[in-house]
Amino acid sequence: MISHNELERGRRKILKIFVCFIGIMISASTVSASKLEILSESEDYEKIVELADEIVSVTNGGPVEDPFEEGIRVSDIDFDNALKEYIDTPLLTSELLSVSEVESALEQSDYIWIIPIRAYGHLYEACAVRANGEDGQPIDQWHISGARGYELDDTPTYIEQLNISLAANPDIVWDNYKFRLVGGVDPIRFPVWITFTETQMEYLIPGREDAAACLTDSSEIAEDRLDGEEEFHAYSYAAVVAAVADSSYIETDDAQGGTNIVLDVANQPVKHQNKMLVIILEIGILAVGIIAGLAIKRKQRK
Repeated sequence: MISHNELERGRRKILKIFVCFIGIMISASTVSASKLEILSESEDYEKIVELADEIVSVTNGGPVEDPFEEGIRVSDIDFDNALKEYIDTPLLTSELLSVSEVESALEQSDYIWIIPIRAYGHLYEACAVRANGEDGQPIDQWHISGARGYELDDTPTYIEQLNISLAANPDIVWDNYKFRLVGGVDPIRFPVWITFTETQMEYLIPGREDAAACLTDSSEIAEDRLDGEEEFHAYSYAAVVAAVADSSYIETDDAQGGTNIVLDVANQPVKHQNKMLVIILEIGILAVGIIAGLAIKRKQRK
């Protein structure tokens, strides 16, 4: 027979295993929560949900124009998956390459909430923005600045589109990265995802077709390019920064038979690194010349 002490030890082991399991689950959920910045995990949640009636009014007065449709309802609004978008952050033109620099820039930037709405087989998006105070800085008062609708049925949300793009870029393992949506990143004026680990900036992924049309890699062969409308190429973040610094643009054909001027990340950042090396060498030579000149003058004075 099993003694009372043995039963007690068994219970303690089971309890320890259970506690460890709960700890792992909590840790996993914490990591998952940090991958994206969604409204359900934000302090802004209650303030944005209070705008439900305004969202309905603005959306029905704008994108929903079909007289046969009754308009969207509050129940059509997906508050939980509303997404934070940082705006007008000079990541590329300021050549911010470290995670600390990028995160600091994002913290100092204004942001908006993109709120998805599904109705009549279409995607609509309402935009929640903060008002500006007397000093011109954003204050904690929110309103809906507008809404837009997409003509194509089943247009994916930004998060759904990201998942589609990640499926086409298998090197990017979801659990290893954080993803932030950034809009108005000059010279790419449309929303893009920036992807990074705790220590390194890794990728830039177009948010939608408009951003994808601003980038290319001319060094890739046609078969390797992701030119479809459903998935987008993941570009090296450092290569994009280098291409912007190098003003590396080329002309490409568009679907309408015209041409576009797009940013070309081919041979970056190697080309930019070589350019920077030349600049550093020039500065070094100049510094040596100045030091040598000062040394000669001192000797002459003696």
